[in-house]
Amino acid sequence: MISSIEWVPAGVADPSPKKYEFSQAEINLIEMMENHGMEDKDDVKTDSGKDKEKKEQKTQQKKPLSGNNNNINNDLPADLRMDEYSSDEDDNGAVSGAAIGRLLVENSGELSTNEVDSPKIIKNLDMDEDDGESDYDSDDDDDLADIPDTRDFMPVDINGLNAIGFSQVGTNSPAYMEDDGSDGDDGSDAEDVLIRSTDAIVVVAKTEEEFAALEVHVYEPDSGNLFVHHDIPLPSFPLCLSHGDISPLGLPGNFCAVGTFTPGIEIWNLDVLNALEPSCILGGEDTSMADEIMRHNMMNNSEKKQQQNVLKPPRDSSLKPGSHTDAVMSLSWNKIHRNVIASGSADCSVKLWDVTQADTNKANASTLKHHKDKVQSVLWHPVEGSLLATGSYDRTVALVDARATDNVKLVKIPADCESLAWDPFNHHCLTAASEDGTVMCWDVRKFSDKTPLWSIIANEYGGVSDLSYNPHVPGMMATSALDKTVTIWDTYNSSTDKSSSIQPKAKMNKDMKVGKLFTLNFYPSSPWLLGCGGGAKEIAIWDMTRDDTIQKCFSGRSITSSEESKVDTRDETPEKTPENETGKILDSIMASDSHTEKPINDTGMKKSPSSKKKKKKKAHRAGR
Repeated sequence: MISSIEWVPAGVADPSPKKYEFSQAEINLIEMMENHGMEDKDDVKTDSGKDKEKKEQKTQQKKPLSGNNNNINNDLPADLRMDEYSSDEDDNGAVSGAAIGRLLVENSGELSTNEVDSPKIIKNLDMDEDDGESDYDSDDDDDLADIPDTRDFMPVDINGLNAIGFSQVGTNSPAYMEDDGSDGDDGSDAEDVLIRSTDAIVVVAKTEEEFAALEVHVYEPDSGNLFVHHDIPLPSFPLCLSHGDISPLGLPGNFCAVGTFTPGIEIWNLDVLNALEPSCILGGEDTSMADEIMRHNMMNNSEKKQQQNVLKPPRDSSLKPGSHTDAVMSLSWNKIHRNVIASGSADCSVKLWDVTQADTNKANASTLKHHKDKVQSVLWHPVEGSLLATGSYDRTVALVDARATDNVKLVKIPADCESLAWDPFNHHCLTAASEDGTVMCWDVRKFSDKTPLWSIIANEYGGVSDLSYNPHVPGMMATSALDKTVTIWDTYNSSTDKSSSIQPKAKMNKDMKVGKLFTLNFYPSSPWLLGCGGGAKEIAIWDMTRDDTIQKCFSGRSITSSEESKVDTRDETPEKTPENETGKILDSIMASDSHTEKPINDTGMKKSPSSKKKKKKKAHRAGR
């Protein structure tokens, strides 16, 4: 099953991903172990005298046993003497072979082939083996467990290994790491790892039986080839994804936030092929005590009283301060304030997180509790970085000002909210899809009126599971449903003030052949690419360049890349919005709370409280 997909914008991913990356915690642990080893070096040497005494005592205890075994069952063949099984060298043939081998190694310059094959030499070796004073007669000499390790190791230079590209593969890696093609393969492993500028990358949250993973797929538009570039095992079933480009250290990168059935939010680096741990975790279980215990046990690993000093983690695990207490169902990474993430949970709360404060108690910036049921969808405004839309199973859609979280606007919908979407060309339009198949759009500047611009039944039987706007084609909207189909809608004439009475029109419906659909998304770097996933084990990519119906209806509106501003998302600062545009929509929505008028019926009279309650009950029943 595929629960969520997320596209990576072009130019964000590293063309030559790393094979492995040392985390800051691992670097600190390595440094601590090196310093601890240098300090305890003298202490290990002082214990060598005690080890020798223990070794002599063991040797004296075992010598009588080995002598008695030589007089028992001598009439049996050597391979059937089970009482002598502990001594592997009692067999004359084995002893002769081992002795000849050692003799050849030690005196290879003095012996010739004829001398080795001589029966006299073998006879003398057999006689020497009967003597109990030989060095290879006792197994105690092979026991090295009690011998202290006095070797000196060179400290690991992490920065040096990274500087020479030890953890990288591809064209930027050193020559000795490249595949010279001597094995006869047409393409090397390094070429398979490389990501080209024309490749489209999509991240997939996949669950298969008891295994959950985050798969990074690469789609080649020229050939139509789709393959898994690399995958990341997940500890729990994933529910939602959100892409971002800021690391916990505040540096640009390629990251994905993952919400699962656990209360924590994992941030994974997509540019690392063999990632074992997330870059950071927002909320979730508090593992600080377990980490300290692990460091303590590893520091005492070389001491003799290790078993007495071993500490065990506490059985009752607690949560980090400000963490969710239930599954994380929705995520949204702010594109304006790029270090901020919003999350919605089954604990009926919405939380705002600061990624750069993940290792501190200040990671949770704010907590909102304006919903009364599970929060299924959260979405930041594409331009107004402080405006957040939320949708819940309590059949409400809310607008929140992150600057003053107590200022919340709510509107009722006919059923449980499944998905939210902002119109990228009409920033004042918010669209919501509900479980009963209804899709509604509001002008958020008149959100207090609670009257939508338009409302349609996108799917009467299957219900709408997700919706998405094309960021390159004005008025192009797609919805996915549980009946395994994707529908393309034209909302160009429906999202304006003068044409609010015009309903969106369905232009095309297509069965994606991947089971019941749970998620879909347009590729942000191309106008004609859409991905979706559902109950099947694979995703479906819809390339609309060859669809005559789509091209005939929408090709004239497509905004080409030459008309758009070319901005590198990896290098821009977190706040780039012009001051004259920032806050216009937000201020018009959140300026006053006094404009909450009661609905008026067709006769111009205000409805009585009783009639209003009856209408709410009907809407409630209709959504079931």
